[in-house]
Amino acid sequence: MTMLTIATKEISNELMNAYKNKKLVRIQTGDGTLTGSVAAVNDDQAFIERPAKGVTVVKLGSIDHVQVLN
Repeated sequence: MTMLTIATKEISNELMNAYKNKKLVRIQTGDGTLTGSVAAVNDDQAFIERPAKGVTVVKLGSIDHVQVLN
């Protein structure tokens, strides 16, 4: 079982809420910014559907900030 930090759990919850409400998200990581819809979230990864680019897998621990759009 993967242990989640409180910050990672909050990010996971934000992503799950965006998934349930079909909202777009902007994710800030150390590598840059990613915008798309949440395709899925599991224990330690988020799957972000990006128009014309397909699904991108992001480790929850690498996410610095989540902004829910529209």
